[in-house]
Amino acid sequence: MKFQRSPVYGFTTKANGIARELNNEVHLSEFYDPASGVIQPSKKPYSAVWDTGATNTVISRKIVKELNLQPSGRVTVSAVGETFFINISLPNNVEIIGVRVSEGAVGGADVLIGMDIINHGDFAITNCNGQTWWTFRVPPIERIDFVEEISESKRNYLHQQKTKVHKKNKIKMQKTSKKKSKK
Repeated sequence: MKFQRSPVYGFTTKANGIARELNNEVHLSEFYDPASGVIQPSKKPYSAVWDTGATNTVISRKIVKELNLQPSGRVTVSAVGETFFINISLPNNVEIIGVRVSEGAVGGADVLIGMDIINHGDFAITNCNGQTWWTFRVPPIERIDFVEEISESKRNYLHQQKTKVHKKNKIKMQKTSKKKSKK
C-alpha cells in the first residue's frame, strides 16, 4: 500500500467456504455530522448484503421505523419511493456519513449495500483455497490490477530462473577452470 497522508480505514471478511452472498453486520443511525459537535445518535445493528449490481443502497421498512427516519425526498426505483439520509458503520468502524438511501424490500437482509457506498473506496473479492474473502477500504488509494500483478510475477519468475541458470553456469565454469589448472 502506498503512503497516505490522510487516514485509511478498512475491513476484511472471511466466509465459511465459497459464499453465494457477501453479508456483514452493519450499524446504522439517522444522519448526523460528526464534526458538528452534536451528540451522536445511537446506532443499531442490521444485516447487510453487498450488491455490485445495485446502483443505490436500499434499507428495509423495519429500519425506517426503528430509526424513526424522516423522508429527505423521493426517488424512482421500480416505483416511486421515499429517500432518507443515514450514516452507516461497516465492520472495523469504517464510517460512511450522509448516505442517501431508499426504502425497499431487501431479500434476506435489512440493508442492500449498492455501488453508491462501494464507490467510496476500493473493494475486492477472492475465492482462494475454497474460501471467499472480501475487503473494502476508504478512501480509494491505488489501482487494483490483477493482470499487472500477474505480469510482474512472471517477470520476477523469469528473472529468478535466469539468475539460477547464470549461477549454475558460473559454478560449471569454476569447476572446469579448476580441472584445467590441476593439469
